[in-house]
Amino acid sequence: MKLQDNIGLVSWTAFDKITYIIYGVVSLLQMKYLEPDELGLFALLINLHTWIFVISDSLALQNIIQFGFERESRKLVNLYSLILLLILTVGSSLLFFLFRYPLSNLFSEARIVSVAEYLPILVILTIPRVYCLKFLFRDHRMSGVFAVNASFFGVMIAQTIYYIIAYKKLDFQDMFVIYLSGTLISSVHSIIITRKELILGFVGKIKLKKMLNFSFPLMLSATVYSLPKQLDIFVIQYFFSTNSVGIYYSAKNLFRFFDEAIAAAQSLVYPAAVRNISKNNFKQLNDLYTKAISFIFIAFILCAFTLEIGLSEYLIKLFLPAKYNLSISHFNLMLFATPFLPFLILSSVINAYEKPKTLLKIVSISTLCSFVVLFLVGIAGNDLYIPLGLMTNYIVFAFVSYFWANKNIGYKFKQIFRAVGDSYHFIKSKNKI
Repeated sequence: MKLQDNIGLVSWTAFDKITYIIYGVVSLLQMKYLEPDELGLFALLINLHTWIFVISDSLALQNIIQFGFERESRKLVNLYSLILLLILTVGSSLLFFLFRYPLSNLFSEARIVSVAEYLPILVILTIPRVYCLKFLFRDHRMSGVFAVNASFFGVMIAQTIYYIIAYKKLDFQDMFVIYLSGTLISSVHSIIITRKELILGFVGKIKLKKMLNFSFPLMLSATVYSLPKQLDIFVIQYFFSTNSVGIYYSAKNLFRFFDEAIAAAQSLVYPAAVRNISKNNFKQLNDLYTKAISFIFIAFILCAFTLEIGLSEYLIKLFLPAKYNLSISHFNLMLFATPFLPFLILSSVINAYEKPKTLLKIVSISTLCSFVVLFLVGIAGNDLYIPLGLMTNYIVFAFVSYFWANKNIGYKFKQIFRAVGDSYHFIKSKNKI
């Protein structure tokens, strides 16, 4: 996938991620008017919600991309995917709702009851959005992805500004209404955009067993891997407090810029990798993932260095009140993990090779190491080192996945730096013209 041949695709992906960046700035404004414990409570809701949809994406929605290229089976693939999505998301949220009081006691936070009561509502309204977005990703309609996400973030931005102007403060209830409104509008918008793709039926050659053989191990991997990324805050809640959760979540929100960049790369690499493997274009596949990792690797190092030498402290103090100052230390500590993030792209390549069990082994190792570190931090009672758990996850995954790629698909160490040579030759060729 050459950049010059896919400039439109990459441009719309960049525009889409700009909406995340804009909302990231607005989230700083939200934090300014939120007490850390209110933000922490909202974080518990959103991260649990996100975790449910990460799992459902793997079990249900990845099938739309993996098997949806076969047009004769699309109706059946869509139907099976929707049924699996409904069972997993609604079922998970209702299960949490049923155990809301024991969980509230376990985590020493009475308001977790409210989190559990709001969760099913938010889940149901999110289902159309995530389901329809998968069709857009499958067909590389990144302009549509941008439009849906723009409506999602646009509504939340407008409502945030309204609440701040009208009430001069925000709380957990306000944040729930803001997020719910954005979800509702973007879900309706996504249905309108993909209405021609919303075809369901029992006609097709695909078997549910084949889909589950692919997606169930993938779901196990996603479940395990997303634990330290989404549910680490419940460990923090157990050992520390909702206030500590809020401060840590504010730092993770800032770090989300790097996560979204990786997510954007994965959304482009995975469908292209599936196509290249199906056509035995292994040279193009190698170029695809090695270039993606290398260019992001170089960009992340430069960005992290700039932030580490003082820019992050300046920006956080500029936008956030003193009660969030500890998030500076959290964020700067997380920056040391940025060179390892690009290797998350290898998970898309492993999935494209239909090696979910391999991915499960890798994520199990990284997740186990992550939680061991996080529990040790909790036992020590030092909230300054809370980010070490998440960092461990990224670092261990990077090393293990690299060694797998090096052994099995010929990923060489020197290719990590190929962006330097490729950029030099590109500039040199342009100067000759």
